[in-house]
Amino acid sequence: MTVSPESETALSTCVNVDGSGSQALVGEALVLNNWIQDCASGAGDQGTLANVSGLDNGTIAAVPAELDNNFASQASEALLSSAIDWDAVNSAYSESVADASFLDATDYIGAVNPDGTDIWWAGWTIEGSVGNPTLPEASCPAGTDELEAGLCLLPPTVSTDLTLTAGVDYLMEGRVTVGNGNGQLETNGDGTLSDGSSVRNVTLTIEAGVNVFGKSGTFANLVITRGSKLMAVGTKSAPIVFSSDDEGLDGSGEWGGLIIHGYAPHNECAEGGSYCDIDSEGESGFAGGYDPDDSSGVLRYVVVAEGGYEFSTGNEINGISLVGVGSGTEMDYIQVHGNSDDGIEFYGGNVNVKHGVFTNNNDDSVDWDEGYQGNLQYIIVKQGASKGEAFEMDTEGSSDGFLSKPTLANVTIINDKVADRAKYSLNFKKRSGGFFHNTVVTVADSSQTAVDTCINVDGSGSEALVGSALVINNWIQDCGQGEGVHGTLSGSNVSFDASTVTETDAALDALLSSQAPEAAGLEPLDWDAINGAYPESVADGDYLDATDYIGAVNPDGSDPWWAGWTVSGSL
Repeated sequence: MTVSPESETALSTCVNVDGSGSQALVGEALVLNNWIQDCASGAGDQGTLANVSGLDNGTIAAVPAELDNNFASQASEALLSSAIDWDAVNSAYSESVADASFLDATDYIGAVNPDGTDIWWAGWTIEGSVGNPTLPEASCPAGTDELEAGLCLLPPTVSTDLTLTAGVDYLMEGRVTVGNGNGQLETNGDGTLSDGSSVRNVTLTIEAGVNVFGKSGTFANLVITRGSKLMAVGTKSAPIVFSSDDEGLDGSGEWGGLIIHGYAPHNECAEGGSYCDIDSEGESGFAGGYDPDDSSGVLRYVVVAEGGYEFSTGNEINGISLVGVGSGTEMDYIQVHGNSDDGIEFYGGNVNVKHGVFTNNNDDSVDWDEGYQGNLQYIIVKQGASKGEAFEMDTEGSSDGFLSKPTLANVTIINDKVADRAKYSLNFKKRSGGFFHNTVVTVADSSQTAVDTCINVDGSGSEALVGSALVINNWIQDCGQGEGVHGTLSGSNVSFDASTVTETDAALDALLSSQAPEAAGLEPLDWDAINGAYPESVADGDYLDATDYIGAVNPDGSDPWWAGWTVSGSL
């Protein structure tokens, strides 16, 4: 409970209990539980709870409500340690008749989840009716410059924490670097740079619904350096969108992209070293380290579109480049669309991604190398027709370094190609492994030709990994062209265990779920058993869901998770 900043006075009390019988019910049939009390109208004054005693059961917090633009409380007390247990509530209060079959067991205080995932009131209520009827007009936050009404310029260097608030747009005219961890480290590995300065831990926060533009026709790009974080938490109804500043989201190569560094392992880092400096993508400085759990922040409901500007002859950058990024980084509901280079590329590290959409990218949609060992689940690739494979994979880096061998589950690949381009759907090169579980591979109706083989394993080391660190499991093969033509699984130089491969029409429906009979009714994936059967597998059973279907979208139609936030018409 709080008070509008427009209120001329505070409330006398938060709760009034009159003397007509309600007072006798306090603690039995009149109960307050998990309550933020902020019913005064001045800073630091949270008012009086009630005109009677006994209402405070020990769960009342007299603190500022800190409502954000979504009307979610950002007070730390708003996040509960456990979800409410309705059976326990009914047991503790004999007068309670809470219907546990109807009520959700939430773990937060207030009407809107503080994590911003469900702004349920947006888009259908009367404009201006929710919360304060006249919110203050948004302005450029400190640390940015106003270019014009509603447009703020980001500085080339972000050295202190900065929040990009909703209600205005933001422009990058060139590279924007957050922190200074991309400098070379001292050999003692204590977070000191070679010039003697300390690594600055800077957080760039981007609120839901914000648009960040790269100036069209420039190498504008955002670099998050080691030790710093990007906290970009959008929502389904208000995703965060990175694009060029021209009209629409239908371009390609119009600006740079997003580059994130971390302290996670990379196979060019010396074994047992105290520091590591890997020269990163796009001339963005140094990254890498020895902390697999390192966090570079949170990206949730984030769209990156139209990137991949050619910054030198033949050199573009990916939509999202992840260099030595650790598993403490959260990435969920991510789309890269229309990039002129790869959609997303992992350079070492072990960052995990769920709910990834990669559409109409002009090179490979998903690329990894240099020892990447993360987990990817619920991945949709709709490959652009111009060139590149849906997946291109290698270990590269150090010739004797650890393998790239991530785990993927619930993947849907839709190939598209013009003649003489993109011969394969998945291309394993230079000693790369990888574990693909519950995967559908098909070809778009618009494709001019079929792919030559679903999987290519070249002769530079990957073929020796087949069956040990390069494995397919529960696979619907439909990479030919035309009904009843399902293509070839792989070249004659390798032989996969095809016992769980089904050659059949993918039968994708409007939700992009496979309606092939073989796509549903599987035994749930047992990650412990998989790791036991394949010693090279490093699947994280705590992160990965134990799904019982093939493809990125559940065939039962219960969760078309990509709908409502991705670029319109991209799928």
